Amino acid sequence: MPEATLPESLPIAKIFGSWHSRPVYIIAEAGSNWRMGTPARDSAMAKALIDVAIASGADAVKFQTYRPETVYVENAGQSDYLAEAGIKQDIRAIFADLAMPYDMLSDLAAYCQEKEIDFLSTGFSPDDFAAIDPFVSIHKVASYEISHPHLLTLAARSGKPLILSTGASVEEDIAWAVDTFCQAGGRDLCLMQCTADYPSPISSLNLRTIPWMQRRFGVATGLSDHSRDPTLGPIVAVALGARVIEKHFTLDNRLPGPDHAFALLPHELQEMVRQVRSAEASLGDGIKRILPEEQELSSFARRGLQATREIVPGEILHEGVNYAILRPGKQTRGVHPRFRGRLEGRPSARRIPLGEGLRLDDANLA
Repeated sequence: MPEATLPESLPIAKIFGSWHSRPVYIIAEAGSNWRMGTPARDSAMAKALIDVAIASGADAVKFQTYRPETVYVENAGQSDYLAEAGIKQDIRAIFADLAMPYDMLSDLAAYCQEKEIDFLSTGFSPDDFAAIDPFVSIHKVASYEISHPHLLTLAARSGKPLILSTGASVEEDIAWAVDTFCQAGGRDLCLMQCTADYPSPISSLNLRTIPWMQRRFGVATGLSDHSRDPTLGPIVAVALGARVIEKHFTLDNRLPGPDHAFALLPHELQEMVRQVRSAEASLGDGIKRILPEEQELSSFARRGLQATREIVPGEILHEGVNYAILRPGKQTRGVHPRFRGRLEGRPSARRIPLGEGLRLDDANLA
């Protein structure tokens, strides 16, 4: 079978957003890990997760907002991956149990505002989106909603940045989603490389798609990481140009629910944030120059043309006789060795003390 090609009818607009003008944006994904069984315990756990995200140094904490009837068909059945993990309920029943009440959104958003961390929540239907929109400055659309035209259109019309995950999708899916967002007026997009497996093996992260998506679609890119390793994926992603990092976290991997087992523990989330910031700092600005940190050794150890004995005025300059290519140490560094042809075999124009660097005007051209 010949390799499929993209139809020419899918134009891709170049969308330029705000992601490159800010530090890497780190999202602590609480997901459904707030659910504890009663409204009071749910609220307490959600706020405890927010506190952990704040302590880690993350920029945002994100939840998920959905209703089972607007996500899966009524007879969707069981998820094999959840059943293998011991969660054998019908997927609609699981979603019904984990559905965040809309009235929790305002309370959690206010708590986040008070604690100075961004509040985010992923919506899965237009009603979810409408409930979330008043409380967020950035929208997130999940991987399996990349084909949901109404969510993409609403995100575009909100005028807010959109983070769009791309798990289990191909180039044509992403192209359609980007074009749909753009045609609806969207202008600030970050595409997230994501492997839709929970947990994702390190070998499945496919992080080279991060710079590929940036080149292919003209947008910022990031990583939504479902691997259990706290730092490897995020660090490599930042090195490859990721502007957003998202990672699930929990208070305890043993808690019941679909997202606890592969999520980071609080100390791991904190370490991930620290390592991402270090990786980001290590990238620098891409301009090759002598840094302030290099200045002392640059003067001390970079080679130049140095006098190997005292040279008197009129003495013929000869490499290996009275000068050599050496490191100057505390002496004045001489000219770059590429200029030795302008000095070699010419009489010295001045007295040059032992160790001092030769200058271009040391050659007597008279």
